[in-house]
Amino acid sequence: SKGQPKAANYESDVRAILETAIKIYCAILLTENPFPTSVQEVNWAKKAWSLACQHHSTKLAHDGGILKLIMAWSMHIRGQFKTKARPIVATTFGFEMSANKGVQAKNCLLVGELKQDSAFIFHVQGSSLDEHTGLYTNPAIQQVINEVLFKNKSDDAIKWRKYYNPFPRVAFALALTAIKCAIDEWSSGLHEMIIFKEDDYSGVFGSHLALLNKFSQAAGDLDLVKKLLEQVYNTGW
Repeated sequence: SKGQPKAANYESDVRAILETAIKIYCAILLTENPFPTSVQEVNWAKKAWSLACQHHSTKLAHDGGILKLIMAWSMHIRGQFKTKARPIVATTFGFEMSANKGVQAKNCLLVGELKQDSAFIFHVQGSSLDEHTGLYTNPAIQQVINEVLFKNKSDDAIKWRKYYNPFPRVAFALALTAIKCAIDEWSSGLHEMIIFKEDDYSGVFGSHLALLNKFSQAAGDLDLVKKLLEQVYNTGW
């Protein structure tokens, strides 16, 4: 709308800092919390602007419009994970768009199987939790992460590796949450778009992150999660 701030309204030197600030802001979200409170958003946007100014060896004041443009990326970055997850989930797990009732019933069944005990996070789904193998190594997870952050040699996770290497546990949990949302879209048997809403999915994200933390602590010195996240970065790169 007319009243919304636009990057194009600013001088080129400000736009350059803004672009960097957005990259840093996204990195903060993906290492801290992709469902931030409004206070966190403001604080992190200011921090990102300050770090971006340092990066460009300059000092420029921000205004409310600049902070709004940066904070808009809370929703944008979550949306990117969800958008990339959608086709990957359909292909990886074998969902089919069809008017055939039998195919729709199969889709419904598949949704139930994948969501039961978060079976979708395993590389191979068995008939029960004890029979699943390859915890956190389902190929869909790495594919979603690659599509958002490792598309090419100058993509965010490579250019800003100090934030992303080893790969952040928070970003990994967000990828799992986006995959869960993309699976939910098939619940009726047909594909129906679901908005990746904070109200519906911040709790899901919290559960995935808590399980990653628990698994990490349970593994003790082995810290398999740390090894997993190092592998995620190295595979993406």
